[in-house]
This record gives sequence, C-alpha cells and structure tokens, in this order.
Amino acid sequence: MGETQVMDWAQKAAEMFRRSALPGRGVKLYVNMVESAFDNFWETVAPWYMKTFTAQERHAWAVFDIHWYTAWGGCSGRTVPGGGYLCSQPVEEVRPFLQNCIEKDMAKFKRKVDGLKSCSEFSLSTFEDPTMACKDKGMLNMFLEEQLASFKQYRIQGFFWTWRMPYGSNFENGWSFKHITGLE
Repeated sequence: MGETQVMDWAQKAAEMFRRSALPGRGVKLYVNMVESAFDNFWETVAPWYMKTFTAQERHAWAVFDIHWYTAWGGCSGRTVPGGGYLCSQPVEEVRPFLQNCIEKDMAKFKRKVDGLKSCSEFSLSTFEDPTMACKDKGMLNMFLEEQLASFKQYRIQGFFWTWRMPYGSNFENGWSFKHITGLE
C-alpha cells in the first residue's frame, strides 16, 4: 500500500469520526502512522495531519500518535559493542547520551505537530535482541525517568508498551511494566 493510500484511508476514517457524536462526548481519535512506512515521515505525515485537522480539532480530540524506541539504531544500549552505549557503563555516564536521543526526537515532534500528542508505544528495551539488551534495574529506571521527563516537558501522553509478558521472559526487562515496577 502506498503512502498516499494510507493517508487517504486515515482521512476518510477521520471524517467518519468527525461526523459522529464521539467528539462531542469527549472521545479522542488517536491518529497513528508508523514512521517506517513513509520515506520521509515528518515531512509527509505532519503536514498532512496539520491540513486534515483544524487547530480546534487538534487541541480538542485529534491526537497525533507515535511509537518511539531506541532498541533499533544508534541510540541502542547493548552488552556487546556496536550501539550508542554499553550496558556496563555507569548510569550517570549514559544518562546524558539517552537524554540527547530522547530530546532530539521529542523536540522534533513538538516542532512538527501543533496540538495533542501521544506516544502510545514506548518501552525500556535497549536493544532489538533481548539477550544482549541492558537488564540492570538502575539503568532501566534511569531510562524510564528520562523518557517520562521528556514526555512531560513536551506535553506528550505516554503509554508503556505492555503491562505484562507472561510467556516472554526474555522481554520482561524491557517490555513488561509489571515486571519493571516489581509487581511481578
């Protein structure tokens, strides 16, 4: 499916929502486009969104939603060389690096989109291969703190990836909020 088809379909769905009673009842429409589905996401999707929804709609019920991860790419943390940092580094040495990674992307989100914003998928996974991702509670707690601080600063509503990973013990450290908070 092409980029234009995706945006056209989302625009039609938004129009159905707009004409319904839902906005008047306080229900929000979360508009999520997957970044990797677009050649130039921010230069394509953000202007489309700004044209598709009025300023009033963007501040009342239309929510631009992203997914955000560091597990893939230059901001990843690993137990082996090749990422942005090593899991064995001191937490306070890694903190400014992760702050920069998070800040760069969340500041861009704020610049490109006016209105309500959310990140309906974020986690503490530091690398795509969970057997080589960071597992240290101090490191993961710092990572969570920095993501939440950035979301608060830029007024982005965050939703952690998942509550529980009952059949994925390799993924619990990064993806199970229940495990991370010590409730499991």
